[in-house]
Amino acid sequence: MKKKKKILKKTKKSKISNKKKKINKVIKKQKKERKIKSVITTVDPVIETIKRPRGRPKGAKNKKADNSSSKSSNVYFTPETESAIIAYNKTEDPREKDRIYNDHIQQAFFKIAENVYNTFKFSYADVSPLEIQKQAISHMVANIDKYEPGKGKAFSYFSIVAKNWFILDNNTTYKRFKKHVEICEQVGDSGEFIIEPEHEKQESETREFISLMVDYWDKNVHKMFNKEKDLKIAHAVIEIFRNADRIDVYNKKALYLYIREIADCQTQKITKVINKMKSTQRNIAEEYLNRGTISGVKA
Repeated sequence: MKKKKKILKKTKKSKISNKKKKINKVIKKQKKERKIKSVITTVDPVIETIKRPRGRPKGAKNKKADNSSSKSSNVYFTPETESAIIAYNKTEDPREKDRIYNDHIQQAFFKIAENVYNTFKFSYADVSPLEIQKQAISHMVANIDKYEPGKGKAFSYFSIVAKNWFILDNNTTYKRFKKHVEICEQVGDSGEFIIEPEHEKQESETREFISLMVDYWDKNVHKMFNKEKDLKIAHAVIEIFRNADRIDVYNKKALYLYIREIADCQTQKITKVINKMKSTQRNIAEEYLNRGTISGVKA
């Protein structure tokens, strides 16, 4: 019996000691937490003053955070867009290119052109803002195969391409606006005869021919094409001639992309319409060279 009592006393003592240990641990934890809280309360104001820029009041909102949240809610150029551009460059199938561009790239390019134009507010233009933005989109599409994955983000690359196009267009238009007087073969104020240099004479004749040609096509294009899609393509071709002095890239691929962007059509249909216009175009050119005029158009 004595042994049992001793064992019971020992177990009770061990239980009590364990409880005391647990209580002591809890008390120590609480003391530590109180110390940490007191340190935090003293450090927090210092951290706030370091983080907060000078001149911004304590309760003011962080503009960068607001901007980042607004940007994230208005994302139009995503990683999927970049992947689509890479896929566009890899495939050789024209139909697949059209599908990828229309489904995944077109809207992103449109928004880039719109945002760049509205951000920098280019002053000089002789066509509507929407038309200039379309030309910038065509320029981006013409340079799409030059994008190399791994050498920067696609968004940055095409934003720079669009910006460069707008700068070039703005500067070209500004230079043209500055030219108020054109040298030509005419009698001057003091009676002398002004002789135009040969290269400038050729340029003025080219401008005159293009002007007459555009007038001819404007009046007669509907006689040659009945379908709405064909007419759209033909009008896009005429638009290129109308803005010939503003276009710096004259390679076939770039022009085809420009027409495709305006007319929203496939490359095969563009070729058919252009081939049909060729024979009439030859006749117009021959008539101008022989007679200096084009039938049905006032010089």
